[in-house]
Amino acid sequence: MPQRIGIVGGSGYVGFSIARDLSHKFEVAILDVKSPEDSNFKLAFRRCDVRSYKSVNKALQGIDLVIHTAIIQIPLINEQKKLGYEVNVVGTQNVCRAVEENANIKGMILAGTWHTIGERSIVGVVNEEFGLRPDKVEERAVKYALSKMAQESIVRLYDEMSEKIYGIIRMGTVLGEDMPKETAANIFIEKGMKGEPITPFRHSMYRPMLYVDINDICKAYSVYAMKILSGECEKSGNSLTHIVNVYYPRPITILRLAEIVKSAITECSDGKVMPRIEIIDRELPVLFTKKDVNKVKIDISKARNYLGLRKLRSPQESLRRIVRTSFDRMRA
Repeated sequence: MPQRIGIVGGSGYVGFSIARDLSHKFEVAILDVKSPEDSNFKLAFRRCDVRSYKSVNKALQGIDLVIHTAIIQIPLINEQKKLGYEVNVVGTQNVCRAVEENANIKGMILAGTWHTIGERSIVGVVNEEFGLRPDKVEERAVKYALSKMAQESIVRLYDEMSEKIYGIIRMGTVLGEDMPKETAANIFIEKGMKGEPITPFRHSMYRPMLYVDINDICKAYSVYAMKILSGECEKSGNSLTHIVNVYYPRPITILRLAEIVKSAITECSDGKVMPRIEIIDRELPVLFTKKDVNKVKIDISKARNYLGLRKLRSPQESLRRIVRTSFDRMRA
């Protein structure tokens, strides 16, 4: 019988992408309060509200491995703080507890984020031991960063006290077809393809960003899931042992992101659409300089050695593909 993986929060962009990919090798169930919008893929769906332990425990019956992707993000977390706490913190505790108390489940993997290391004053080598710095982000992102830090803390504590594997994949900002509309990359692409100006903000245009392609993320979860299910993962060292950073090893600024999108749109439209870049000044303090992006060195040796991710796609590769796919859909 195929092994069964439950994707908590699997109706979201990252969760559904992982579920769709893993369905080629495993039986996959999406556990969420709402079913996926894409009904072209026949994936099992179990209604699950992470705020309720009873709901989580019931939904995880018969599951061999859990991938936890449920999260209240920006901007909703700033509008509904209590919901953010209940889903992001209480929900993670409920998932970990259900994994621990269900004898059949071998472990879980949390969808983490690079934002826990902060965005400002990043200097030196960034690896899994760099540390958590939730106060080094823009004000609008503080609650999100605190939530992800809390999720990591809960998962790591369970990993320290359990015989099961509680792993974390810290992801870069994910680039892929159908990515969330509120991401900078998607906003830039949508505006640029309409011939409208691409509009980075002056105060954050030099912010170093870490990106990752959705296909590399799916591969990372597939490999990690197989390692846990096969018993290859060992309980040795501390909880850092089971954390892996998965993002392209060279950061780019928001302004550079805008330039890449502009170039991709011009190229993929054969020069018919040539958007301009227009810097928007919101009269906020400038938080970054041109030199900041060169102060960061990314070490992804663990992703290469532990998960076998020898070569990750660059943001340029990802964005060209996404833009070309968008044009193809428009022409279809």
